[in-house]
Amino acid sequence: MSALPDGWRAQPRALAVGAETLAADLLHGPASATVQTLVLHGAGQGDRQRQWPLRQTLALRGCASAAIDFSGHGQSSARQPNSLAKRLAEAQAALGALTVAPRTVVGVSMSGEIALRLACRPENRIAHVVTLVGALYDGAAFELPFGPAFSAALRRPGSWRDATVLALIRRYPGRLTLIRASEDAVIPAEVAELIRAHAVAASACRIVDLPGVDHRVSERSQHDALLRERLADLILEQ
Repeated sequence: MSALPDGWRAQPRALAVGAETLAADLLHGPASATVQTLVLHGAGQGDRQRQWPLRQTLALRGCASAAIDFSGHGQSSARQPNSLAKRLAEAQAALGALTVAPRTVVGVSMSGEIALRLACRPENRIAHVVTLVGALYDGAAFELPFGPAFSAALRRPGSWRDATVLALIRRYPGRLTLIRASEDAVIPAEVAELIRAHAVAASACRIVDLPGVDHRVSERSQHDALLRERLADLILEQ
C-alpha cells in the first residue's frame, strides 16, 4: 500500500445534496488545497475507499483528488430512493464544491456514464474523462429508481446502445480514455467502441485494454501496485 507524500493529507468533507448528506474527502498537498480530479466509485458494495490506494498512487505523482460516497453507500445517508439521475446530481454537486477547472473525472463502472454526462456540460470545463470498465445505460432507465423496473430496462438485450449520452458526447471537445478489462463479463467490449464512434469532436479518444483483469478492477488495484501505476499513468495521460 502506498504511503502519502510528506505534507499530504485527507480532509474529510460533508456535502448536502437534496435530502442527502454525502461523505467526501479531499486528498491534497501542503502547498495548496486545489483539486482538479474527481474519482467516482461504482455500484454494488462500492464506496470511495475502493479507490483510495489508487488516489494515494496519484498523490505520489503530485495529483490531488476528491471523492464521494454516493447516497446509500459508505458513510453517506440514504433517505431517498436512488437512481442514475440522482447520482448525476450528486456528482455534479461534488464537482462544483470540491474541484476546480480544468478538471479530470474518473468514473468507475456505473459511474462511467455519470462521468461522460458531466463532461457533456460545457460549464463543467472537464478536460479529460477516464472511464474504468465504464457502463452505458438506456436513456429510458436513467430516471428510474433502482429496483425491478430499472433492472428490467437493463435486461433488454443491447439496451446500452440507446444511451442518451451517446448523442451528447458528440459535442465534447476534450480527451477521453476508455479503459476496458479483457476478462470483463459485465460490460461488453463494444461499449467503449460505441463511445469512441460518437466522440467525433474529442481532441483525443483512446481505448486501453487491461490484459488478464476482470470487471473487479478497483478491488484488484487495492492489492496490485503495478496495476495502480498503470491506471495512474492513464489518468495522468502518460
